[in-house]
Amino acid sequence: MTELWAAIALLLCLTSGFILWAWLRPLPPSVVPNNRHHLVVDLYRIKQKELDQELESAQISRGDYDLRLAEMQRTLLLETADTKAAPAPSGSSSRAGGLSLLFVALVVPAAGLLTYLELGAYNSLEQNINLQTTRSITQSAASLQVLIVNLEQELEQKPNNPEGWYLLANSYMQGEQTLLGINAFEQALKYVQSGSRQEAALLGQYAQALFFHEGEFSLRVNEAIASALEKNPNDVSALSLLGIQAFESENYNAAIQFWQRALPNAGEGQGKASLQAGIDSAQQLQNGGREIELGISVPINVSLANGLSLPSPSATLFVYAKQVGQRMPLFAIKLNPNNLPLEVLLTDAMALQQGTKLADYKTLHLSAHVAMAGVPGQKAGDLLSPTVVINVDEASAGQVNLTIDQILK
Repeated sequence: MTELWAAIALLLCLTSGFILWAWLRPLPPSVVPNNRHHLVVDLYRIKQKELDQELESAQISRGDYDLRLAEMQRTLLLETADTKAAPAPSGSSSRAGGLSLLFVALVVPAAGLLTYLELGAYNSLEQNINLQTTRSITQSAASLQVLIVNLEQELEQKPNNPEGWYLLANSYMQGEQTLLGINAFEQALKYVQSGSRQEAALLGQYAQALFFHEGEFSLRVNEAIASALEKNPNDVSALSLLGIQAFESENYNAAIQFWQRALPNAGEGQGKASLQAGIDSAQQLQNGGREIELGISVPINVSLANGLSLPSPSATLFVYAKQVGQRMPLFAIKLNPNNLPLEVLLTDAMALQQGTKLADYKTLHLSAHVAMAGVPGQKAGDLLSPTVVINVDEASAGQVNLTIDQILK
């Protein structure tokens, strides 16, 4: 970083130097040739010769000659008086021009520096340096406590490092220092770039830390969840908390939907396993405590085509799976269309009749329907997706995309 600023300072000094050199160097003497003066004198001599010739040839009298010669002499004096050499620039004009150059020499580098800080990649450069510093501290730390101490020392000197605060917050949470973790998350949110995906992830984990500390869904926790979902509707931490909230309220269907939305973005590891365990528990309780097998599941991605909007606040999204040639759906999912695009798993738990399983069907018709009135049944103004025919076994190993791009007439 020091080398970069040294190079920038050198270039700015060179730029100002060229302008100051033009200001300080002596001006060349100004010699303005008076060509008009010589032309006037030459013209006078020609006319005098013509006048002498007229006198010798007796075309004019001596009196007329004297009068015309005197008139020509007066004209010559007047013309030559106005054609003297141009005066050199005054001292005030020279000073004004010099001050202008000095002003330009100071303004040009300052304007260039401000433009770079405002429009250039300064923030990205600084973030990259912070990331490298944080990684170096992480790799060199022999234990969690050493990592915490090193990060605290680094952030005390250079607090504008959201990556460092994020790592410190997670380290505090891992060491069960929840209050310190919350403070570190708040510092990370203070310095992180507004509107970035990193900000959404920080908000979700900040909400999670608040929930662990307070043990309930307080106003601060709910506000942090709402802020995270506003930045990223599929944030795993925020959706996980909403699933817990719905589960505690015994709204098992909502809990399953929240956790299923979070599942595709949970990666591989303990987080995904915990979400799946929560889904299984909610499905078991939803079925009266009877243990059920998850069976085949079909991942579905539902999106809204560009240009379409949801003018009705009561709109509801339904995803249907129907048997080929049948009008009544076998499986159905009820979702909030304001969260589009979203991902969901179609499982046996979505069966409309008990005992219906996806594995019993080779092919199914999948479609998405946004009901503006909020109830099943297609009406004019509703939004639809094309029907997609899937092979159940093949679709369970991939993902089905449903794009809502039609308005029902």
